[in-house]
Amino acid sequence: MKINKPKINNCINKDLLECINNNEFNNGIFNKNIANIKISSLTFDSCIFDNIDFNNIELENIDLVDVIFKSCDLSNKNFNKQFISRVVFDNCKLVGTTFIESNIKDVEFNNCNSKYTNFSNSIINNLIINKSDFSLSTFNESKIKNLILNEVKLNETEFIKTKLKDIDFSSCDINKIIFDTNSLEGIIIDSFQSINIVGLLGVKIKN
Repeated sequence: MKINKPKINNCINKDLLECINNNEFNNGIFNKNIANIKISSLTFDSCIFDNIDFNNIELENIDLVDVIFKSCDLSNKNFNKQFISRVVFDNCKLVGTTFIESNIKDVEFNNCNSKYTNFSNSIINNLIINKSDFSLSTFNESKIKNLILNEVKLNETEFIKTKLKDIDFSSCDINKIIFDTNSLEGIIIDSFQSINIVGLLGVKIKN
């Protein structure tokens, strides 16, 4: 599957505080941390965030369009009900980050720690997850079209009332993953994983 990459051109180094004061975030490269600020009701448009710790930055009603996050900490940030398009997360920490009821399109996670993330009730089109940890996360009642999983940890991750037909889990760690019977229909797994899935359904195999 090919996804649309962030369209980022002519970006220049910018100061976070100055952009907040100007009420706009576009065509900027941000690599200096600041603390105890709030950013609300804005779109991050054509931006690169490099090694930014968002723990001391409050984000509220932030859409993401054509954005790259490199080695950033976005743990416990709230992107609920937001529009997120052509975004890449590289080597980021997103523990406890929520994307509930969001519209997610052309997004990529690479080598991320994304435990406890929540994508419930989201619309997801074209999502690639590479070598990341999404254990204990939730994708319940999401509408997913085109999801590529490459060596993803999905231990105890929930997929309830989420159609997963033709999605390939065979390279993933799915120990104690939580499906319902409807979600299982049409998924792709390997022979070893099939034993775990049968166990989840309460079926006993007699030798």
